[in-house]
Amino acid sequence: MQSYCLETTFIVDFLRGEKAALEKYDSIKALRLMTTSVVAWEILRGPKLCGRAKEYDAALRFLEQLDILPFTLTAARIAAEIERDLEEKGQKINLVDVLIAATSLEANAHLVTRDENYRAIPGLNVTLY
Repeated sequence: MQSYCLETTFIVDFLRGEKAALEKYDSIKALRLMTTSVVAWEILRGPKLCGRAKEYDAALRFLEQLDILPFTLTAARIAAEIERDLEEKGQKINLVDVLIAATSLEANAHLVTRDENYRAIPGLNVTLY
């Protein structure tokens, strides 16, 4: 069964009721859905830091429905390779995004995002919505 790793932009858009994210979710919801521990942290930190309890609770409820992928030693090795490869090509990418991509690669999952910068990462299956 194909698996999909939901990236931060997707989860934020989904929780805000954005049409494109809702439509993508409808098309993949019967498949294995996951996210990374780094994405979970990104999703939870905003509402927590700003004291938005309802947003935090909604985000937590959604995240609890997903498999949460940890950042492992294997993902760390993959992340180091990604960063080196991109630097050799003169391309810059947010380091948090490198951690997310490496975790998704380790899980052999399609990364669901609207962030086209992920396309620069060799071998990463990117599903834009």
